[in-house]
Amino acid sequence: MEKNIENSIREKLRGETQKNALDFVALAQANGLSPVFHQEGCWVVGGTPEQRTGLIFIHGDEVKFGPPVPWVVWFTSCDFIDNGSVDDGLKEFAWAHASPCGKCRGDDWEKCNKGERIIFTKNVGRLCHCPLIFCEPDGTKLEQIIKLQLLLQPQQPSNN
Repeated sequence: MEKNIENSIREKLRGETQKNALDFVALAQANGLSPVFHQEGCWVVGGTPEQRTGLIFIHGDEVKFGPPVPWVVWFTSCDFIDNGSVDDGLKEFAWAHASPCGKCRGDDWEKCNKGERIIFTKNVGRLCHCPLIFCEPDGTKLEQIIKLQLLLQPQQPSNN
Protein backbone atom coordinates (compact mmCIF):
# COMPACT_ATOMS: atom_id res chain seq x y z
CA MET A 1 0.00 0.00 0.00
CA GLU A 2 1.59 3.27 -1.18
CA LYS A 3 1.41 5.99 1.50
CA ASN A 4 3.47 8.60 -0.37
CA ILE A 5 1.16 10.50 -2.69
CA GLU A 6 3.87 11.54 -5.13
CA ASN A 7 5.01 7.91 -5.53
CA SER A 8 1.42 6.79 -6.00
CA ILE A 9 0.89 9.46 -8.67
CA ARG A 10 4.07 8.43 -10.50
CA GLU A 11 3.02 4.76 -10.34
CA LYS A 12 -0.62 5.13 -11.39
CA LEU A 13 -0.79 8.18 -13.68
CA ARG A 14 0.95 9.10 -16.92
CA GLY A 15 1.62 12.13 -19.11
CA GLU A 16 -0.30 15.36 -18.57
CA THR A 17 -2.56 13.68 -16.02
CA GLN A 18 0.47 12.80 -13.88
CA LYS A 19 1.90 16.31 -14.26
CA ASN A 20 -1.37 17.94 -13.20
CA ALA A 21 -1.71 15.71 -10.13
CA LEU A 22 1.90 16.37 -9.08
CA ASP A 23 1.39 20.11 -9.66
CA PHE A 24 -1.72 20.01 -7.49
CA VAL A 25 0.12 18.27 -4.64
CA ALA A 26 3.00 20.79 -4.86
CA LEU A 27 0.54 23.69 -4.83
CA ALA A 28 -1.33 22.21 -1.87
CA GLN A 29 1.93 21.75 0.05
CA ALA A 30 3.04 25.31 -0.75
CA ASN A 31 -0.21 26.53 0.83
CA GLY A 32 0.07 24.47 4.00
CA LEU A 33 -2.34 21.77 2.81
CA SER A 34 0.02 18.81 2.63
CA PRO A 35 -1.94 15.65 1.76
CA VAL A 36 -2.09 13.08 4.56
CA PHE A 37 -2.57 9.38 3.81
CA HIS A 38 -6.08 8.21 4.71
CA GLN A 39 -6.62 4.84 3.05
CA GLU A 40 -5.51 3.03 -0.08
CA GLY A 41 -5.62 5.48 -2.99
CA CYS A 42 -6.96 8.33 -0.82
CA TRP A 43 -5.32 11.29 0.90
CA VAL A 44 -6.82 14.07 3.03
CA VAL A 45 -6.10 17.62 1.94
CA GLY A 46 -7.36 20.20 4.42
CA GLY A 47 -8.09 19.17 7.98
CA THR A 48 -7.39 15.79 9.54
CA PRO A 49 -8.71 12.34 8.57
CA GLU A 50 -11.39 12.80 11.25
CA GLN A 51 -12.30 16.40 10.33
CA ARG A 52 -11.38 16.56 6.67
CA THR A 53 -12.51 19.21 4.23
CA GLY A 54 -11.09 17.65 1.08
CA LEU A 55 -9.86 14.36 -0.36
CA ILE A 56 -7.62 13.40 -3.26
CA PHE A 57 -8.16 10.02 -4.88
CA ILE A 58 -5.45 8.57 -7.10
CA HIS A 59 -7.15 5.73 -8.98
CA GLY A 60 -5.14 5.27 -12.14
CA ASP A 61 -6.94 2.54 -14.09
CA GLU A 62 -8.33 0.90 -10.94
CA VAL A 63 -11.38 2.99 -10.03
CA LYS A 64 -12.97 1.40 -6.98
CA PHE A 65 -15.61 4.06 -6.34
CA GLY A 66 -16.45 7.57 -7.39
CA PRO A 67 -16.21 9.02 -10.87
CA PRO A 68 -14.42 6.76 -13.39
CA VAL A 69 -11.37 9.00 -13.76
CA PRO A 70 -7.67 8.49 -12.93
CA TRP A 71 -7.65 11.13 -10.19
CA VAL A 72 -10.20 13.34 -8.51
CA VAL A 73 -10.43 15.99 -5.78
CA TRP A 74 -13.53 15.86 -3.59
CA PHE A 75 -14.51 18.51 -1.07
CA THR A 76 -16.36 17.16 1.95
CA SER A 77 -17.52 20.64 2.91
CA CYS A 78 -18.84 23.71 1.14
CA ASP A 79 -18.92 25.90 4.26
CA PHE A 80 -16.72 28.62 2.83
CA ILE A 81 -15.58 31.68 4.75
CA ASP A 82 -16.48 34.70 2.63
CA ASN A 83 -15.33 37.99 4.11
CA GLY A 84 -16.60 39.83 1.04
CA SER A 85 -13.34 39.53 -0.87
CA VAL A 86 -14.17 36.38 -2.86
CA ASP A 87 -14.35 37.31 -6.54
CA ASP A 88 -17.29 36.30 -8.71
CA GLY A 89 -15.10 34.09 -10.90
CA LEU A 90 -14.17 31.88 -7.93
CA LYS A 91 -17.81 31.70 -6.82
CA GLU A 92 -18.91 30.66 -10.31
CA PHE A 93 -16.13 28.07 -10.41
CA ALA A 94 -17.46 26.54 -7.18
CA TRP A 95 -21.07 26.61 -8.39
CA ALA A 96 -20.04 24.90 -11.66
CA HIS A 97 -18.52 22.00 -9.72
CA ALA A 98 -21.40 21.45 -7.29
CA SER A 99 -22.17 17.74 -7.23
CA PRO A 100 -25.88 16.88 -7.05
CA CYS A 101 -27.00 14.08 -4.77
CA GLY A 102 -27.09 10.85 -6.72
CA LYS A 103 -28.21 8.64 -3.84
CA CYS A 104 -24.84 6.92 -4.25
CA ARG A 105 -24.91 5.10 -0.96
CA GLY A 106 -27.70 2.73 -1.91
CA ASP A 107 -29.87 2.03 1.09
CA ASP A 108 -27.67 4.26 3.27
CA TRP A 109 -28.31 7.38 1.20
CA GLU A 110 -30.79 8.51 3.85
CA LYS A 111 -27.76 9.35 6.01
CA CYS A 112 -26.57 11.93 3.47
CA ASN A 113 -27.34 15.60 3.86
CA LYS A 114 -30.35 15.81 1.54
CA GLY A 115 -31.20 19.38 2.39
CA GLU A 116 -30.68 22.39 0.21
CA ARG A 117 -27.08 23.60 0.27
CA ILE A 118 -25.81 27.15 0.06
CA ILE A 119 -22.48 27.95 -1.59
CA PHE A 120 -21.48 31.62 -1.38
CA THR A 121 -25.10 32.72 -0.72
CA LYS A 122 -26.46 30.79 -3.72
CA ASN A 123 -28.83 27.88 -3.11
CA VAL A 124 -27.41 25.11 -5.29
CA GLY A 125 -29.97 22.47 -4.32
CA ARG A 126 -29.45 19.01 -2.90
CA LEU A 127 -25.79 18.07 -3.06
CA CYS A 128 -23.78 14.91 -2.62
CA HIS A 129 -22.12 14.22 0.74
CA CYS A 130 -19.02 15.45 -1.14
CA PRO A 131 -20.57 18.68 -2.42
CA LEU A 132 -17.79 19.69 -4.85
CA ILE A 133 -16.04 17.27 -7.18
CA PHE A 134 -13.17 18.10 -9.53
CA CYS A 135 -12.43 15.27 -11.98
CA GLU A 136 -8.93 15.31 -13.46
CA PRO A 137 -8.44 19.04 -12.94
CA ASP A 138 -5.92 20.63 -15.27
CA GLY A 139 -3.50 23.49 -14.77
CA THR A 140 -6.18 26.14 -15.14
CA LYS A 141 -8.27 24.72 -12.29
CA LEU A 142 -5.58 23.78 -9.76
CA GLU A 143 -5.12 27.23 -8.24
CA GLN A 144 -8.89 27.77 -8.03
CA ILE A 145 -9.30 24.50 -6.12
CA ILE A 146 -6.60 25.52 -3.64
CA LYS A 147 -8.20 28.96 -3.19
CA LEU A 148 -11.49 27.27 -2.37
CA GLN A 149 -9.81 24.82 0.00
CA LEU A 150 -8.21 27.73 1.87
CA LEU A 151 -11.64 29.36 2.31
CA LEU A 152 -13.15 26.38 4.10
CA GLN A 153 -14.05 26.73 7.74
CA PRO A 154 -12.75 24.01 10.01
CA GLN A 155 -15.51 21.44 10.37
CA GLN A 156 -16.99 21.15 13.80
CA PRO A 157 -17.47 17.73 15.40
CA SER A 158 -20.95 16.37 14.80
CA ASN A 159 -23.24 15.76 17.76
CA ASN A 160 -25.20 13.09 15.87
